[in-house]
Order: sequence, then C-alpha cells, then structure tokens
Amino acid sequence: MRKKSFCLEFFRVVISDFFVYIQVMEENKDYKYYLDLGITETNKGNFDEALVALDKALELNPTSALIYFSKAAAFFSKGDVESAYDNFSKSIELDKNMIDAYYNRALIVLSNKQSDKDAIKTAEADLAKAVELDAKFVDAYYYLAVARMKLEDYKGAVEALDKSLELEPEGVYSKALKKLLLQKYLR
Repeated sequence: MRKKSFCLEFFRVVISDFFVYIQVMEENKDYKYYLDLGITETNKGNFDEALVALDKALELNPTSALIYFSKAAAFFSKGDVESAYDNFSKSIELDKNMIDAYYNRALIVLSNKQSDKDAIKTAEADLAKAVELDAKFVDAYYYLAVARMKLEDYKGAVEALDKSLELEPEGVYSKALKKLLLQKYLR
C-alpha cells in the first residue's frame, strides 16, 4: 500500500510542476509569439482568432509596424477594408519604409469605385513612394499607371507602364493598358 501511495504522491507533484511550467511558459510569451500566431491564423482563414492574437502582440509591443500591417491583412481578408486602411496607415506612421503598406493602402483606394480625386491622389503618392523604396516593384508601377489614368495624367501613366515593362517585358496587363492609353487618350 505504501508503494501505491508513493506513486500517487509522485504523480501529484509531477502534475503540479507541469502546471507551474505551463503557467511560466504562458507568462513568458513575447509579442513575436502572438504575431506569429496571428499570421498563422490569418493564413488559415481564422481572422477573428488572428485579430485576438495580434491585439495581444500590440499590448506587448505597441510600436510594431509589422503587427499593424498584419492586422491590416487580417481585416482586409475579412472584408473590413476601412479597418485595413487604418491599420496600413498606422503601419506607415510607425515605419516610413513599409513598402507593402503603401502599396496595399493604395489598392484599397483604387478598388473603391467611389474614391474621389483626392483619395486617388493619395493612392498615387503611396504608389510613388512604394516604387521609390523599391525601384523593381513591377506591380506598383502598374497600379501607379492606373492611378494616373484615373487622374487623367495619361503621359504619366505611360511613363509608369514603360518602367513596368522595362522590368517585366512580357507584362500582359501593362502592355494592354499602355495600348489603350496610346490609342484612346494619346493620339
């Protein structure tokens, strides 16, 4: 009977130590853990869970541009473009070199059919900043052309498309848009 009692007591101690270990591990998670969890949940399509994890990451590191960028991606995937735009903006505020935040914020504006000229000018500025930061960002040049076309700056649009085609000569969309601009607007 004594042997059984010893084993039972040993098992209780082991379980108790295990729960203390789990608690210590939980308390020692840093923002990177929650950031990674948020990104993973976003990739799985679990946007609400992603946002909970990313909010926890922000509690631990409120000045991380990457966390705001990741929140923006989750909101965008969830269909909440206003919150996505706001989080891309916060990301840029914290890191002026966040190329993809400029690009994605501009795409939100360009995809909204009710964007006014001021919003499109802001999108154009975002895309110009993206290509300033990454001179080989082909897609940013294409959408810079789209923004300029919407602003009726057809020559500027062709210049952006020329840069896009210089980087990717077989760019089908860039070729098609350039052809349209030259035939319809710049005869």
